[in-house]
Amino acid sequence: MLTEYLFNTKKNQHFFCKVCGIRPFGVGNDTQIGKMYGINIGCLEGVTEEELSRIPIVYVDGINDRWQEAPRHCSHL
Repeated sequence: MLTEYLFNTKKNQHFFCKVCGIRPFGVGNDTQIGKMYGINIGCLEGVTEEELSRIPIVYVDGINDRWQEAPRHCSHL
């Protein structure tokens, strides 16, 4: 029951469930670092905590337009 929501430039895709409103994933088609995917790992089924712990996470400092760098503080992310 997914629906797509586009806003602003209408280039990046945001998907929501029509029933509960959860956002399971999104696709950034027009970002400073190229195409990127955002996935709500709480929506994944059949994935162990061990498998999740091996997923690489890349932090980018988009708030300061330093897209090739990690933010100075990211423990809250």
